[in-house]
Formats: sequence, structure tokens, C-alpha cells
Amino acid sequence: MKWHILIGFLTAGAAVVLLGIIALNEPVRMESFSRSYHSRQIEEGARIFENNCRPCHGPQGEGSPLAPALNTSSLFNGERLTAVQFNGTLEDYVKGVVSSGRPVPSEGANYPQRMPTWSQEFGGPMRPDQIESVVAFVLNWEERALAAAEPTPVTGEPMMGTDIQIELPPGDAERGRALADGTLGCTVCHSLTPVGPAWAASGDQPGLTERAALRVEQADYAGEAGTPEQYLIESVADPNAYLVPGFTANVMPVNFADRITLQQMADLMAYMLSFR
Repeated sequence: MKWHILIGFLTAGAAVVLLGIIALNEPVRMESFSRSYHSRQIEEGARIFENNCRPCHGPQGEGSPLAPALNTSSLFNGERLTAVQFNGTLEDYVKGVVSSGRPVPSEGANYPQRMPTWSQEFGGPMRPDQIESVVAFVLNWEERALAAAEPTPVTGEPMMGTDIQIELPPGDAERGRALADGTLGCTVCHSLTPVGPAWAASGDQPGLTERAALRVEQADYAGEAGTPEQYLIESVADPNAYLVPGFTANVMPVNFADRITLQQMADLMAYMLSFR
């Protein structure tokens, strides 16, 4: 009988020690679980963003003529919250905008489309966990967005300007693709959505290169270009010089002439001429 009591005491003691070890390791285990869950949440948010948000906000959230940038320092350093007089946290702000949409643009903005409602709570298609995933993905840009805000060294490279007859340096189509998909956001309007004329050939419509050659020969062409290359430069540097029928003025940014260098224009040109 005494042996039974001793075994009981030893078993209870072992259980207490085991529970103590588990309790000591619980914070580490929970932290690891939280990191893993957050990572999966960001991955899911990236998938949802790609399918639903990219056409307006750009492939990497850099913004477009359709919607403001999200991967930008102004969202994370408090500037945007101050501008809209929002006193809550950034997470609450992003969650609120994603959930209920933005039927009226922010003051001073002139985007042609309105932010739709996404949360089921407000009549949208997304579950609460999907909204949380999108928010986690957007907030994941903070470190990179703030780092990108560091002053860019002045290179002294000549800017494009508005002279469509200027001689361009040799261009690189792959660098042009990177500009179109990323920094300049051309893909958003000319590929992912029909906000601007499509660059790729489709049906009976030839690609951009052939259309540019035909455009300068049209009787209703009102621009200054005499060659396809000049027309493409004009379409970037002075987009309102000639409006393709069915498209409106001032949707495409009118300040690219001051934003891009001659080399960037040459690279973009090389990429644009690949659409035949």
C-alpha cells in the first residue's frame, strides 16, 4: 500500500513538473504560432489583393490614375490620416476603407472610379477573415514604404520634357517592362483594365506599334507627331494632345514629361514597340 502512495506522489510530482515546463514554454510557442498565423494571413491577403485590388491600386500598391498608392510613406507616417482627420489607428483606417469602400473620393482627389464595398457586413463579397488578411497584407508594406521615402540622390540625368522630336538614347525593353508594371503603373490602365487604349493586339485590333503608325496618318489626328515613335512619346509626354475616340482627357497623368528621364522614355519606348 505504501508503494502505491509513493507512486501516486511521484506521478503527481512528475505531472506538476511537466506542466511547469509546458507553462514556461507557452509564451515562446504562442509567439511562434502568432508569427506563423500572421504570415499565412499576409499570404492570403496577397492573393486577394492580386485578384481584386491590383487593377486599381497597382501590382505593388504603388497607385495608378484609378486609385491612390497604398505602398507609400504618406500612408504610414501619418500624413494621410491627418489629411482625412482620422484619429484612430492606421489598422482601423485601412480596415474601415476596405470594408465599407469609398463612395466619395478624398478631398483633392479626382479618381474616375470609386472604392467599392468589400465586407459582407456592408453588402460586399468578403468575409471578416478575408478583410483582416487584406489589411495585414497592406500593413506589411510599412517598412519598405518608409525606406523608399528616403531622399533619392540627384543623378543629373536629363528629363524627358515635351519635345517629341528629341533623340532618345538606346532603350531596353525589359527595363521598360519594369517601369510599365511598377514605377509608372502603365499596365494598370493599358493592360489590366480598359481605362486607356490596350497596348496588346486583340481581335481585329493590331498591337500598339502598328496602331501608332496608322494613327499619325488618320485625317482626324490632331497631334504633332510625324512618326510612330513620336506619337508614342507624345502619348506619354502630352497625353491630351490627341485623345483616342472613346477615352477622355486628364485620366492619364499629364506630368510624365517632368517625372521620367530620357533614358526611361527610351526604355519605355522599346517595351511599347514590342506590342505588334
